[in-house]
Amino acid sequence: MAISNIAVRGSTGLTLYQSESPYDPVSKFPSDVSSTCKFMLFSPNGKHFAWINNSKVVIVKTSDWKTIAEVDYPKAAQLAYSSKGTFLIVYEPFMTTPSNPKGSPNVHILKTADGQLVKSLEYRDYKLWTPQWSSDEKICARFLNGDVLFYENSNFDNIVHRIKGLKLNNYSISPGNQPLNILCFIPAKSGPSNGRLFQYPDFSTIVANKSFFQADRVEIFWNQKGTASLMLTSTDVDKTGASYYGKQGLHLITSKGDTSQVIVNKEGPLYNAAWSPSSNEFCVIYGFMPAKATLYNLKCDPIIEFGTGTFNAVYYNPFGNILLLAGFGNVQGNAELWDINGKKKIKKIEIPDTTFLQWSPNGKHFVTATTAPRLKVSNGYKIWHYSGALLHEKPWGKDELYQVVWQNYPQGTFKAPNIVHKAVEGIASSQPIASKQVYRPPHARNTDFKPTTLHEDSSLETSMILFTMYSY
Repeated sequence: MAISNIAVRGSTGLTLYQSESPYDPVSKFPSDVSSTCKFMLFSPNGKHFAWINNSKVVIVKTSDWKTIAEVDYPKAAQLAYSSKGTFLIVYEPFMTTPSNPKGSPNVHILKTADGQLVKSLEYRDYKLWTPQWSSDEKICARFLNGDVLFYENSNFDNIVHRIKGLKLNNYSISPGNQPLNILCFIPAKSGPSNGRLFQYPDFSTIVANKSFFQADRVEIFWNQKGTASLMLTSTDVDKTGASYYGKQGLHLITSKGDTSQVIVNKEGPLYNAAWSPSSNEFCVIYGFMPAKATLYNLKCDPIIEFGTGTFNAVYYNPFGNILLLAGFGNVQGNAELWDINGKKKIKKIEIPDTTFLQWSPNGKHFVTATTAPRLKVSNGYKIWHYSGALLHEKPWGKDELYQVVWQNYPQGTFKAPNIVHKAVEGIASSQPIASKQVYRPPHARNTDFKPTTLHEDSSLETSMILFTMYSY
């Protein structure tokens, strides 16, 4: 039975830990105690692990944790993998100098197996710098000046197709098997913006089109089969004055050509949406606090109402049989765990000051973390069982924790857990829990002062929305 590992990066460097008892460091992993580690990432199949250390990109094999490449990239800031992990992409901020006024290529595609450079590309804008691959890696696309360029069979010197002339500001390749779908967002010049779906490589035929009258940008969420996508549209400013955060909308578009708007029954922001791994349903969190959570089918009909709470993010475990609703960005954060098949709440737990949450690939455990720079005090992470039991915690003391990530594993490594509603044995947290008593200012003590309730607190509303918008 595989035991999943968890990598952590902070001001004291980078270390790999076992994520199950006894939670010790992985002895064979070459821990990097440098404070200059900037970013780390497992390949999608978990067979490789890479991180940035000052001027180098380090790649190791997870089978024995031996280093297979150290490549010099002094300005490296971020990493990404191709869909099967064959390629590692290194991003450096684009820069010009008096001696080099045109700048140099700043996105580098390496072979993961040995770190050899395959191709370097130029991206002046940070947005959409990551090339996108089909699930089988036969097709690769990249964004350039409003167009999308396509390559086949890892030949990055030959552009085989191009979406041109639409002046896109976002696009996304569908996951899953062929046929390959390409969803493009075309911002309005005059009239509505559009979400337009094509089937590769025919870009003269529109499979589906959805118009939006209020949309400056869009987030795209595909289901795992690549047959349907959610588009979360938003504007920078709500011209009606009804919302400080801008106007939002959630829309569904499918490979069958169907389009529809997701109708929510509570006013307020749209915080988050997530597809079930089954690809047949999705959950949306929306509305002024306390927010609502609703499960919809592919016809955008509500099928389960999860009630209200101070949550703003939703996560399915990898097998889709457990749903986690979480509240971020406040000292009284909480989470609810739901048995989807049984349509029953498993447990409600407190996760104060949480800035990060992720399910383990085994589907039984999840991690919560308090990380810098969002919060620079009380940093650390906790590992939980889906029943709500706290299994392990690791405070970071006076040091800062920056990043926590589970190791990925090939599909089929773990089996879906059988849901048992009785909590397993856990531990008590050593971290103080924020007081639930309402604060009264000195001038209002011993008076009939009526405090603002949690649901009326616009500052909480603001912090949670801003966290959702900018922290994922």
